[in-house]
Amino acid sequence: MSKELNPNHAPVEGDGLQLATNFQPAAPPDPVLQLKRYLTFLTRKWWIVLISVLSFGALAAAYVIFWPETYASSAHIWAAGKMGLQLREGTTYAEDNLTYAGTQGQLLESSAILGRAYTRVTNALHLNFPLDSKGHAKLPTIKTTQLPKSAVLELVAKGSSPELTVAFLNAVMDEFIAYKRDIRSATSGDTYTSVSEQIKKQEAELASEQEKLAAYMRDNNVAVLEERAKAASTYLTQLLAESSELKIQLELIESLIARGPSDASAGTNAIGLNVKVGDPFQHNTSLQPDGAPSPDFLAAQQELEKVRILRARLSQYLRPEHPKIVKLDEQIIQAQKLVEFFRQQGFIQLDNARQTVKTKLDRLSESIKDWEAKVNDASQRIAGCEQLKLNVTGLQDLHDHLLGLLQTVDVSKNLDQENITILDQASDPLSAKHTLVIVLFLIFAGFGTGLALVFVLQKLDDRVHSLGELTERFDEWIVGQVPEIADKKSPKQLTVGDVVSSGSELILADNDPRHMYVESYRNLRSALLFLPVNGERLKVLLITSAIPSEGKSTVAANLARTIAHGGAKVLLVDADLRRGKLHKLLGFQNEVGLGDLLHQPAGVAKYQQSNSHPNLTFLSRGKDHSDPGNLFLSLKLDALLQQWRNDFDHVIIDTCPVFAADDTVTLAPKVDGTLLIVRSGYSRINLLNEALNQLAQRQARVVGIIYNRANVAGKSYHYYNYAEYGGAGQTGS
Repeated sequence: MSKELNPNHAPVEGDGLQLATNFQPAAPPDPVLQLKRYLTFLTRKWWIVLISVLSFGALAAAYVIFWPETYASSAHIWAAGKMGLQLREGTTYAEDNLTYAGTQGQLLESSAILGRAYTRVTNALHLNFPLDSKGHAKLPTIKTTQLPKSAVLELVAKGSSPELTVAFLNAVMDEFIAYKRDIRSATSGDTYTSVSEQIKKQEAELASEQEKLAAYMRDNNVAVLEERAKAASTYLTQLLAESSELKIQLELIESLIARGPSDASAGTNAIGLNVKVGDPFQHNTSLQPDGAPSPDFLAAQQELEKVRILRARLSQYLRPEHPKIVKLDEQIIQAQKLVEFFRQQGFIQLDNARQTVKTKLDRLSESIKDWEAKVNDASQRIAGCEQLKLNVTGLQDLHDHLLGLLQTVDVSKNLDQENITILDQASDPLSAKHTLVIVLFLIFAGFGTGLALVFVLQKLDDRVHSLGELTERFDEWIVGQVPEIADKKSPKQLTVGDVVSSGSELILADNDPRHMYVESYRNLRSALLFLPVNGERLKVLLITSAIPSEGKSTVAANLARTIAHGGAKVLLVDADLRRGKLHKLLGFQNEVGLGDLLHQPAGVAKYQQSNSHPNLTFLSRGKDHSDPGNLFLSLKLDALLQQWRNDFDHVIIDTCPVFAADDTVTLAPKVDGTLLIVRSGYSRINLLNEALNQLAQRQARVVGIIYNRANVAGKSYHYYNYAEYGGAGQTGS
């Protein structure tokens, strides 16, 4: 299984192979192998780097040929910003240094300054600038940069003429300072005029307000008004207090009246109608000033109670008709009438008191209104005077402020508030084209871009390019590797039929001079012969691949021939019933074969073929190709496999690719082992991994992987690379 899916092949007890059982976290890729893969890929895609270098080299050549020659000159200006201006109010104005320097840089690059510099150079120095296609002058470019942690501006001018570049840069700095001086003078003059006009306007308004204040003071004596307002406020306060007391008394009287005449006599003294001496509303009344009941009312009540008590005592032993009892009843009636009389008198007195209080309240309300009007009039007159004073004071302060501002503008009109100084005049012009630097940069950029493109393509390419990469990505045993042969020519074999396939040159021949190629198959033979499973040798081997064109048929044919040359009886079966071509590679007939044998079972020997190799027997795919998938599930095939195990030492079965049809994964569980062919530079890791997964799901025993068409030029390949060990007697065995 692929190491990307990280299968862990735990060995089955008694088995020399490994089967996929579970998955574990992937190990990080080996950086050394990744680098080797990249370098291998680079050796094959070197032309990408070459094209990239040539493309960027073409850009460098175009730059050298077509880019005009330019010259650069630099100068420095000290722009320290505005001085702090101490105003009359005590405030100081100063602009932020960073903002100020940035503003000056933009001004230096503006069209206003460049236009003035152009006029200065053409008129004063009598130099002419080149013209563009539209007839406009091609001025040198100006770039301004503030040096770090300083108030120094660096100006760099670039132009096609060294003389014009220097002259234009000096003119820009001179015109910049002159432009600042003109703007400051014009601005100060406008400000002075504007402030002067404001002062005249404020003086007229101040004089008008002062006249209004004087006229008001003549008509109104503020001191007298203040005394009157104070006295009137005091007397108004007294009247309001008296009015409040009378309102309380009126509420008490009305509450007593609402209760009826029965409580009038007792309540007349409770309201406390005390009349002050000298009060114009003084009223004579029989009520007691201390609020106690009147003596006559108390005497009548006492007399009534005495008579009632006496009658109660006498009634205990005298009859109601007794003269004494009758007399006491008459006295009680007389006393009750007297008490009722006094009560009626109290009610009348309360009503009279209510009328008196109301009359007094009405008179007080009229007096309060009169005095409130007097207080309000005095207050309004005083407030009018204060408002006029505030107006005069405000206009006076504004007038004084404008006078101070006018003095400041007058002083600063001829005072240079900005510290702008030319530190360095334009330097000697130098070439700004930097041809060598640009050319080297573009060449290195092209080289780097080519390497990056190769790296990206290598990351996108998941094909297997080396044995180390295959070992890193898969845990399956690498049984062996077959090299890519430079000389594919081999002696033509004359067997049962002519070899007509275009891949026949890859089939081993007798006395084959390709030492490396022959030895690789001998190595495969040794690896398989000495691989025990359950104590026995593998007999029936299935050879397949993930997709077509990975060389499985060639490997199967050569492996069978190599084992047969070793003296073992070998049966080579073409189980690719759909597109098998082993008969063409080996020169056999295809009249009858495996498909016919499975459809019409007969003597197995009549379907088998042999050639000049006495130990090699071949069974072609046959012509009956109908329903191949179901044929491999039949019991006939199981019987054939068992018979082949008895008749031959080894059986090599070539099948279709795993992704071509379901035949392979159906047949694989029935054999002793399966070999998966991986072609260098062609097989893809994802497809190989999926093929191994399918085989593992069908419980197929994957013996290992054969790495086909390995790059013998790589440094990692050093097997059988000693041709002197091969001789004239070299054979395919």
